[in-house]
Amino acid sequence: MIEINLTIVIQVLQFLILVFILNRLLFKPISQVIAERQDKIIAWEEKTSSLQESVRTRLESYESHLQEAQAQAQERQGQLKNEVKEKEEERLRAVSEEAARLVDSTKLELEKETERLRAELRQQAKEMSKVLAAKILGRKVP
Repeated sequence: MIEINLTIVIQVLQFLILVFILNRLLFKPISQVIAERQDKIIAWEEKTSSLQESVRTRLESYESHLQEAQAQAQERQGQLKNEVKEKEEERLRAVSEEAARLVDSTKLELEKETERLRAELRQQAKEMSKVLAAKILGRKVP
C-alpha cells in the first residue's frame, strides 16, 4: 500500500517549487514571446491588408486614368482624321478650281489663236487668190 510520509510531502513541495520556477523562468517568458510574436503577426497582417487595399485603389485609379487617356486619344485621333479629311477636300477643291481656271484660260488662248490663224489664213487665201487670178488672167489684179 501507499504510505503517506514526509517524503511524499517533500516531493510535492519540490514539484510545486519546480513548477513555480519553471513558470517564472520558462513558461511566462515563452508565453510573452509568443504573444508579442502574435501581436507582430497581426500588425503585419493589418499592414499587408492596408497596403493591398492601397495598391488596389491605386490600380483602379490607374486603370480609370488609362481608360480616360485612351478615350481622349481616340477622340483626338478622330478630330485629326476629320481635320485631315477637311484639308484634303479643301486642297482638292483648290486644285479643281485651279485646273478649271487653267482649262478656261487655255480655251481662251486656243480661241484667240484659232481666230488669229483664221484671220491669217483668210489673208493668205486672199493673197493666193490674187496671185492665182493674176497668173490665170495674165495681168495684175487689184
